[in-house]
Amino acid sequence: MPQERTLLYTGHEFTVEHVRSRAHQGPDWSIPYTLESRRIIFPVGRTALDVRTGNDTWLVDGLTAMQFCDAMVYQLRPVVHAARHSMVVSRHRPSRADAAPVFCLLSPRSMYRVHAAQRQLRAGDAGADAIASLVDELGISRRQLPLTGAVMRAKRLLAETADREAKLPMHEVADAVSRSPFHLARSFRQQTGLSLHQYRQHLRLAAAMERLVDGDSDLAGIAHDLGYCSQSHLGAVFRREVGVTLGEARRVLAGSARI
Repeated sequence: MPQERTLLYTGHEFTVEHVRSRAHQGPDWSIPYTLESRRIIFPVGRTALDVRTGNDTWLVDGLTAMQFCDAMVYQLRPVVHAARHSMVVSRHRPSRADAAPVFCLLSPRSMYRVHAAQRQLRAGDAGADAIASLVDELGISRRQLPLTGAVMRAKRLLAETADREAKLPMHEVADAVSRSPFHLARSFRQQTGLSLHQYRQHLRLAAAMERLVDGDSDLAGIAHDLGYCSQSHLGAVFRREVGVTLGEARRVLAGSARI
């Protein structure tokens, strides 16, 4: 898989790299890849792809952190054909002895901490402690099960459209996957731990953070593009879910544009 790697930190505990992966062309599965050693992959940009290992398939989006084990064999199938940006932690001490991959949905607060830690590392500040905290947090996070059927189709649709069709009504999502709104809402929460609205909200907040990382300072424009009725509306949601104001996030993340 074509990749561009930038070393951000290396120490006794772990190594951190920024990785830009170019999606392979076509709708089919990639060739099988084999990892040389375990690693944790934190998303730092919008993405949507299927990951298959063994008989299981996971849909991975811009909120999903992946913990891969030694010598794991996997395949990828892009849902969105775009470069994928990740922060990869390797040589870390495993928090649990897993023989299978672990997939976790990050909260908006955790996503912000990922971006802020990467910003610190690039600036030469003490970001290693923040990375260690995020790694430890994954050890107690809720694991995502392989998605199936209508829930996978709904998650894929929301991941594909969250930053350009943010006002897509939930009943239209249910219609698109041939389920009633009630049945889809119940199944979605059971499989992911989030409601459909929460999941889309988290995707939109992740998209807002990505815009700030890329140097976009137009907070009103970001709010409009992501379907919020005003900058103050986005600001209120952002502060509640992320724990900092939009202005503070802009100050912290500005200048950390991805390589």
